[in-house]
Amino acid sequence: MKRAGVEGPWAAGERILVLVGPDSMAASLVRAGRRLSDMMMDAPWTVAHVERPNRAPSSPAAAQKLREALKLAEQLGGATVVLTGDDLVESVLEYARRNNLTQIVVAKTRRRRRPFQPNLVNALLTGTKGAAVHIITESSESDAPEAPVRRATGPIPWLGHLGALVLVVMAGGVAYFVDRYAQSANLAMVFMLSVLVSGLAFGLWPAVTAAATAALVYNFFFLEPRLTFYIGHPSDVFTFAVFFAVAMTTGWLTGRIRDQSMAVSRRASGISAVLSATRRLSAAARAEDAATALAEQLAAATSAAAVVLTPAGEDIAIAAASPPLDSLSPGDMAAARWAWEKGEPAGAGTGTLPNAAWTFRPLQGVKSRAGVVGVEPKAIATEDGERFVSALLDQGAVALERAEFAAAAAGAEALRRSDRLRSALFNSISHDLRTPLSTVLGSATTLIDFGKSLSAKVRADLLLSIREEAERLNRYVGDLLDMTRLEGGALTTRRERVDIRDVLREAVERVRRRLEGRTVDRDYPAKLPMVMADASLLEQALVNILENAIAYSPDGTTIEVAAYEDRNNVVISIEDEGRGIPTNELERVFERFRRMEEATDRGKGAGLGLAISKGFVEAMGGRIAAASPIHEGRGTRILISLPKERVTPEYML
Repeated sequence: MKRAGVEGPWAAGERILVLVGPDSMAASLVRAGRRLSDMMMDAPWTVAHVERPNRAPSSPAAAQKLREALKLAEQLGGATVVLTGDDLVESVLEYARRNNLTQIVVAKTRRRRRPFQPNLVNALLTGTKGAAVHIITESSESDAPEAPVRRATGPIPWLGHLGALVLVVMAGGVAYFVDRYAQSANLAMVFMLSVLVSGLAFGLWPAVTAAATAALVYNFFFLEPRLTFYIGHPSDVFTFAVFFAVAMTTGWLTGRIRDQSMAVSRRASGISAVLSATRRLSAAARAEDAATALAEQLAAATSAAAVVLTPAGEDIAIAAASPPLDSLSPGDMAAARWAWEKGEPAGAGTGTLPNAAWTFRPLQGVKSRAGVVGVEPKAIATEDGERFVSALLDQGAVALERAEFAAAAAGAEALRRSDRLRSALFNSISHDLRTPLSTVLGSATTLIDFGKSLSAKVRADLLLSIREEAERLNRYVGDLLDMTRLEGGALTTRRERVDIRDVLREAVERVRRRLEGRTVDRDYPAKLPMVMADASLLEQALVNILENAIAYSPDGTTIEVAAYEDRNNVVISIEDEGRGIPTNELERVFERFRRMEEATDRGKGAGLGLAISKGFVEAMGGRIAAASPIHEGRGTRILISLPKERVTPEYML
């Protein structure tokens, strides 16, 4: 229907608009809109406020009520929108037509209207077509006088009118000299210029003041008979009427354009500041960073000091301030605690502890209060300052709450990892340590009790089992100690010039007895450049990798140990012909206590060898990686890359 040019609203379901202003009825209107939505089967509803650039800004208390009403609407499930327009009724009706609204909720108050101000309810009833208007009357509680508060110091409104009068007086002086030396000059243009300048410099109403004053001065001093308000010639009456009309129209239009331009500029500046603050708050990972960002952004945007207080035990304490602040006075701390405990504003400009030097407001997050913010009263002296501070407080509260949730999640993750490590460690101790101990104990007991009756071959087998299981137990304990050093940050490396080939030979010799029918092929050149490494740590890392290859490859297979160089590194490669590692396990194969998920792996180690090798290699500035399968769906390759002592030029490779 919209594409066909048919004006709405169209019968496509109920849609509700609640019109609120910065007064005591705003919250009541929001609740009425929620009830109406419930009665209409959860019809979508929107709470709207119309900002008018040609109106004086609201007081901080009124702006606070409006902000609370908009927040209440969001909490109750409604949408919120802020419209801009000089004509309140036309702005509302245009929005209603554009969004196909069928219900409009508005308040009817008993307060006196300003001169020439139309009755909002009557205007809506007259102008609305196809939509119902619901009128909410003012309750008796709304008539109760509010507690007196100390208003923050703001700009003085009459200074613009005074400036306009000064400009008219200056124009009169210029007209006097022009009149003396140029008898036929059009003096009205001089006064017209003062009206234009007044509109551009001071706004709408000072321009109107300048237009009225200029007309009177022009009539009194420059129309015959002079020094009277009487106009002698009929033609001068027409001239004066045209001048007065043009001056008033020019002043009105100039002032209105200036006010609208300034309003748009302030809004654009505020939006840019909010976006900048939002980006910084979103990037804050810790509560301390979020508090610092909030304080600095508030101070930068409002040119006023700001302080953020967050929970510290059962009290609150300063978390950040801009400029830096060590402490607050007892009166300010009392106001801050009130805002924290009651969730209500306190301090300067409020009805609670108004003698404080700061205005404190709670940081209300999604689930709970995240802290308190204090600002100097001048930060919220204007409506734009109030709006910006309110928006930034909401962003800051969410950022602080998110940082707290992130810290709690990190703590929970650390506990989960610790619990998993503890479980794996207990599992390892219960099996990987007790199994060799049981073998050693059983073999030794058999030798003690029946040694004389056993043959030499049986005794030799038992002694060999004791040695092998003792070596296995020693390796497990060594792995646990090495992992403890890595986790505790106690690992120290001794950097020296190392020949990789020597370290490889020593590592192969250490595992030769455990090869059990497997062969080791060596493939490395006669010369390799030196690397800066810790020879003992590198040897232990290689031994762990070789033992892992022995454990997971069948008898009669080959383990290949190779080394080569590229421009920047010396690379060690150890390959086996075992069953390989599943692709989805490659990234996790270097984790602690990580084994292949098979019951037969129980006797093949505690799952620490590769994790220790990774820690040792990275401590020396190298890298380690795994690749599998490497040929015919089987086999695993472990690569270790260590930086050269000197980079080799490309033409020498």
